[in-house]
Amino acid sequence: MNPHTVLLFGPLRDKFDSSELTIEMPENSSIEDLLNHLGVDTDYVKTAMDGEIMPISTQLKVGSEIALLPPVSGG
Repeated sequence: MNPHTVLLFGPLRDKFDSSELTIEMPENSSIEDLLNHLGVDTDYVKTAMDGEIMPISTQLKVGSEIALLPPVSGG
């Protein structure tokens, strides 16, 4: 199991009552696996790994930082 830092924004921050989580995931896990583990709809968020927008199929790197970016709305 490898630890990953997950940064949460917008409604996800409220859902998890935190702006940052540390999640242990098995080796060879993808961002999609992480989203499924957290119960986050894969169609709902954009994801960034270590500051770069990445598709959810991207393999997690040991100790990576994953940002979950929900859609932004305004008026």
